[in-house]
Amino acid sequence: MSAKVKKLIYLSVGIIVSGYLIWKIFGNIDVEKLIETLKTANYFWLIPNILLIAFAMYQRAYRWKFMLLPIKQVRFPNLLAATCVGFMANNVLPARLGEFVRAYSLSSQDKEISKSASLATIFVERMIFDLIALLIIFGSMLIFSENLKMQLESNLEFGSKIIAGSKFAVFVALGGIAVMLTFAHKPDRIGHMLTKYLFFLPDKIKEGVKSIVLKFSDGLKFLTSVKAVFYVGFQTLLLWIMMGVSNYFVFLSFGFDIPIEASFVLLVVVSILIMAPSTPGFLGVYHYGVVISLGIYGITDEEAKACALILHAAQYIVITLMGFYFLKKEHLSLKDLEETAENDL
Repeated sequence: MSAKVKKLIYLSVGIIVSGYLIWKIFGNIDVEKLIETLKTANYFWLIPNILLIAFAMYQRAYRWKFMLLPIKQVRFPNLLAATCVGFMANNVLPARLGEFVRAYSLSSQDKEISKSASLATIFVERMIFDLIALLIIFGSMLIFSENLKMQLESNLEFGSKIIAGSKFAVFVALGGIAVMLTFAHKPDRIGHMLTKYLFFLPDKIKEGVKSIVLKFSDGLKFLTSVKAVFYVGFQTLLLWIMMGVSNYFVFLSFGFDIPIEASFVLLVVVSILIMAPSTPGFLGVYHYGVVISLGIYGITDEEAKACALILHAAQYIVITLMGFYFLKKEHLSLKDLEETAENDL
């Protein structure tokens, strides 16, 4: 199956999912109440929200720096540019190409960092460190949040979905850790095993596969250092705490009288839901996550939907503008990055 066909399938499924959720959320909304809620919001609180969203991009780039240190001390401006361009690409391109775009953006700026090694660090960052941080936050909420406990106990269907999602996340995280540690500690052995089981392929192709494995493992070298792992983990927790707090400022703009824990419950629920196929920018899935999260704390539908619109718009606009700024500043081509990313779908 060609990359273009895969992208078309993902985009089609994403449009269906996003379209359904947008209809489900906004199909029977009281437009007048929604507009009134938006009018009465105090948008001063968007200032700290926007600042934290922007600073989180710097934090991501800073964390990435330590993951790449065993390969090279990459210039921070290059890391920041690649991070912003990659996250912007997720907002404007289909099929979650942003992760690939981010890797290729960095390798195009720094030729000493291979695309495979860059992708390896991003995979570990997203599928292990970010996932574990979210599980820690969610576990803390289950222990300390009485509202969440009551909601899970009173709504068995909702509770079973949350628990099932958490179990799946734990399985993915543990599986990812095992695979990545094996790659990090024994890349030569993995490469040899692959070439052994691909005996039916020409030697040239087998050597190419082995070369890719070795380059990929370069991005995992930091996992061999306990100090580096704990430091990256600490930076990850700081990042997600920052994102959770940023949500709370939007709650303040609408005058919601709810505890700060609600912003972290929302963070976890939205982060899980945006894993589902959707349009670029996570339309529908993001808003649905906000609405069901705020519903736990007794926020009315119109207020929750208004909040979802502002939360999503703030993140979308800030990240997209930052991405396009660095795209132009570093003389990168989004079209070229997209085409390169499509080839690896």
